[in-house]
Amino acid sequence: MTALPPASEAGAPRWLLPRTAHAAHPGLVLAGFVIAGLAIGLSQQGAAGVIQDQVRSFGTTVDMIGYTIVAYALGVVVGAPVLMVGLARWNRRRLLLAMSAVFVVTSLLTVIAPSVQALLVIRFLAGLPHGALLGTALYVGVLVLGQERRGQVIATVMYGLTAATVIGVPGMQWLSEAAGWRLSYVVVTVVGLAGFGLMWAFVPSVPGAAGGGFRLEMAALRGRLLWTAIITVTVGFAGLGAVQSYMVPLLEETNGFATSTVTLVLAVFGVGMTAGAFVGGRLTDWSVVGTARLSLAGIAIMLAVLGVVGDDGWPVVPALVLLGVCIQTFSQAAQAHLMDVVHTSPSLGAALAHSSLNAATVVGTGLGAVVIGAGLGYLAPAWIAMALALVALVLAFLGPGYRGAR
Repeated sequence: MTALPPASEAGAPRWLLPRTAHAAHPGLVLAGFVIAGLAIGLSQQGAAGVIQDQVRSFGTTVDMIGYTIVAYALGVVVGAPVLMVGLARWNRRRLLLAMSAVFVVTSLLTVIAPSVQALLVIRFLAGLPHGALLGTALYVGVLVLGQERRGQVIATVMYGLTAATVIGVPGMQWLSEAAGWRLSYVVVTVVGLAGFGLMWAFVPSVPGAAGGGFRLEMAALRGRLLWTAIITVTVGFAGLGAVQSYMVPLLEETNGFATSTVTLVLAVFGVGMTAGAFVGGRLTDWSVVGTARLSLAGIAIMLAVLGVVGDDGWPVVPALVLLGVCIQTFSQAAQAHLMDVVHTSPSLGAALAHSSLNAATVVGTGLGAVVIGAGLGYLAPAWIAMALALVALVLAFLGPGYRGAR
């Protein structure tokens, strides 16, 4: 990416985004990003809604299907830095369209996966373009609308992901029960095509890096502040993977909810995530690090509450909603902080944010699969994730790049 000049005002981010991307229809540019994010959210988060039908379809176990969720997240973790560094000189419009095309193809391959082993490989490949696509979308979105609206741009682009938790996860869960999980991923493919079409029609041309792009990206990856931020995001966000990946069996098997009730609870959880995106975008414009600390404390508290009331029936619902608010608020702050830390390449920082968030999914979902497979029940992952959130909170106060920040 092109190195951007540092901010001159005290307390401002160390990078400024000049209005170099002129779009005739900025609202439609963002709409393309939102639809693409919705497709990605349906693919990734909707996996939790179809997990029971996949267990029946492949004749396997919940923890084995859980590893397909881990495989997707690993694809994001690997793909974001590798693609952003390797394709540093690509025009941003070209990169967005290429990543969107890869996503559509792998979504279609998911529909025809013949076995759980094939599904593991396909889901890894499907995750590869995730971080590069959304990270570049955030970068271009801020170029189009201006750096002073950075937090709101992040929230807007992420509305697609959060909308997936409101309509996508329960919708895919309902559709998988009614017509099979494969049809759910047909819907993902169609939505992905719609996002591709909007980006092809309205995203302006934004140059990639000039000379030395690869060296700049590699240099950015060596910073101590960057790795502190990545670790903080990874351990702090693990609660989402630990809880959401196994939410359906938690509600059905542990609490005895009917399928129709589970669909409603998933939608309400998505409303909490959407509220977190709205609140987080505005709080992030106020204080990036302060928002991160506040939301991490909220994540730890709500995971503890979930561990206590998670098998008591209806009290689990408000606990999940408030957890969703806190998790999504932290997501907004985490992305903005990484864009600030990697100030020579904010688009790489945004992509690494998604890599870190999905590394958290690997940690949370993977640990969840281990403890569930060991027979400790569907609430055990919440306690592990709570401990990780507390570690992240300590880092957010004392770690390099956080200490003394407000």
